[in-house]
Amino acid sequence: MFVREITLFWRLSRLKDTDVSPLIDIVSEAVFLSYIKRTPRDIRILLKVTFRPGKVPEDLNSLYFLELLDVHHKPDENDDSYVINVRLSHPLSNFNARTGGTSAVPGCRIDGEGMTYIIQGGNIRLRLVAAMAKLLAKPDRISARTLDFKSKSTSGLLNNKQLKIAKYAYDRGWYDIKSKVRLSDMANEINISRATLAEHLSRIESIVMDDLLGSFSNIRIKPEEYEIFKEMVVEDSEFSGYSDDDQFKILLQNIHQNIADEVLEEDDNEENI
Repeated sequence: MFVREITLFWRLSRLKDTDVSPLIDIVSEAVFLSYIKRTPRDIRILLKVTFRPGKVPEDLNSLYFLELLDVHHKPDENDDSYVINVRLSHPLSNFNARTGGTSAVPGCRIDGEGMTYIIQGGNIRLRLVAAMAKLLAKPDRISARTLDFKSKSTSGLLNNKQLKIAKYAYDRGWYDIKSKVRLSDMANEINISRATLAEHLSRIESIVMDDLLGSFSNIRIKPEEYEIFKEMVVEDSEFSGYSDDDQFKILLQNIHQNIADEVLEEDDNEENI
């Protein structure tokens, strides 16, 4: 089974202009370990957290999107990190849970560099989550890779057979416009049917093009679709009782600004066309 994995990264300086900013003042590092429970409005997770001097787990309750539920491990002399159980109710994590086909990967973290958010799932659903992330705060970096859970290796886009066929076709000049190589000749040389070779090459080109052009950094969502995302965010805030929180209001301001930027960019693209 093939799934995609995307990594979104926000620099610390960018996070300071978002609703996540107060968390940076409480923790020096927070690492996602696992889910305990996961529904769109009730996400409970295990975190490994190193607190800043003078800060304690209970300080997380001052954030609208986190609630301390339990402390599983307190630091001893050789360990300065807590392991805690928290309820998470942030618009991005809620939307991730709502897709029904994407999930965060252990190792997601906030540290001195910024925030790294890694999620896996199907291509279409991942694009929706990436679009939501872009709406809340534009990532400084987005990368993607394809995972094949049937194989032991996840280091490449193509399996061994596809890679051999792609290299053979390339060496024979199939991708050289000036070359006169014929598909039937290549098929005879490697002893497979012309139709089978054509199908393999088509599949290979599709995988490579999807990885190059479907990088998640050039996601295009219509402004009216972003409005639907915003309505989900507001509805969740009202349900969970944090719609009047000052930090949540900062998030809403960022959403409105990013929607306005998308409208301007859409208009510019139409004019250029």
